Amino acid sequence: MERSDLIDDMTRRGMLRRAGIAAGMLALPGIFAACGGDDDSSATGGSSSGGGEPGEDPELTKLLDAIESDTVIVATYGGTTEAARKKAFWDPFTKRTGCKVVTPDVTGTLGDDQLSGKIKARWDAYHNSAFQTLYSKNEGKKPLPEVPIQEDLVPESVRPYMWQSFLLGYVTGGLKGTFDTTPGHPSDFFDTKKFPGKRAFPTSFYIDGVKEYALLADGVSPDELYPLDIERANAKIASIWDDLVFYEAYPQIQTFLTSKTVSMAWCPSGILAAMPAKGFEVDIVWELAVTSWNNETIIPDAPHMDAVKALAAWCIDPKRQAVFCEMTNYGPSTQAALDALPEKVKQNVPNAPGRNTVPLNDEYYAENYDMLYADHEKLFKSQG
Repeated sequence: MERSDLIDDMTRRGMLRRAGIAAGMLALPGIFAACGGDDDSSATGGSSSGGGEPGEDPELTKLLDAIESDTVIVATYGGTTEAARKKAFWDPFTKRTGCKVVTPDVTGTLGDDQLSGKIKARWDAYHNSAFQTLYSKNEGKKPLPEVPIQEDLVPESVRPYMWQSFLLGYVTGGLKGTFDTTPGHPSDFFDTKKFPGKRAFPTSFYIDGVKEYALLADGVSPDELYPLDIERANAKIASIWDDLVFYEAYPQIQTFLTSKTVSMAWCPSGILAAMPAKGFEVDIVWELAVTSWNNETIIPDAPHMDAVKALAAWCIDPKRQAVFCEMTNYGPSTQAALDALPEKVKQNVPNAPGRNTVPLNDEYYAENYDMLYADHEKLFKSQG
C-alpha cells in the first residue's frame, strides 16, 4: 500500500498541531504545580560526570556513558505533552549526560518520509503512533532501529521499535451532575432522549477510534469489531448528526463543556481528567473506551544514533514515567511504572487495573488508514 497525500496538515496531525498537544490531554494552568519542582528527585538524573547514579541499571549506565554526540533531535507536537516530556525525561537526561535534546515541530509528512526511508534522516526520532510505526516497519525502505530496552505493555508487533510510549483512552464524558443518571456505556453518547444535549465530536480529519466507538455503542462485541463495518458505523454517527458540535482542536472541548454548549464529549480521557484541577468535576465513561498507543520511533540512519538509543533506554525508568503520567494522565508503557503511580493518578489513566477497554487494531489501521480517512470525509460531505 502506498501512503496517499491525504496524510497532510488537514489530517489528524493538523488537529494535533493546532491543538498544541500530542494526542491527549490539554493540561489546565497550574496542573504542573502538583507534580513537584524542577529539582524533584523522581524526575531528575545524576550528573554529567559519568559512572552512573546510585541504583542505575548497568546496561543504561553503559549506554549513557558511551554517548559521543552533543545533541539528539526528537521531533514532537509541542504543547503540554512536550512540556511534560521536558520535565520528566529531556532535562534530566541532559543533566546526566551533557547531551542536549532538541525538539523541532513535526511538519506534514516529513516524519513519515524519514521513518520509511524515502528521504535522508534529519531527525533522530519522532512522535507518531503504534500503527504508523507498524506501517513503517512493514513498508519502509530501511529496517527500523531497535531500542536497547523494551516496554512490556506496548504491542508485541512493534515493541522493539517503540519508546517513550503512552496510552490514550478515547471516552465519553461530561460535567458531573449534568444528568439525573450517570452515563455508563458508549450507547449513552448516542441516546439524546435519555441524556439530552449536544455532543462534542471530532471533525472530519480525525478518525482514530471514531468508527469503533460508534460500533460499540451499536452493540457490536469488541472481539467482532474488525474488519470495521463502515456502513453501520456511519449510520450510527449520522443518527445524531444534528446534535453534534465539531471540534478542530482539543482545547475547544473543555470550552464547549464549561460553557454548556454541549452536555457530553467524545475525546481523549486526559482532557476530561485534567478539568478537576480547575474546579470542574467530571464523569468519565471508561466502559469500552477505545485505547491507542502513541510513541517515539527511532529513524533509520539517525544522525545521533548513540544518543537517541541511550535516550530511549533512559525513558523506560518507572519513576520518570510516573512523573510524566501524573502530569498528563496518559497510561504508562511498563507495568513497573503503572505500579509506581499514586492510586489517585492511576485511576485517571486508561490502563488502570480492572478497566474494560478496547485496543485499536494497529494492523488494521496500518493497512486501511487511507480508506478510513477518505470514507470519513465522504460521511461529512454527505451530511452537509
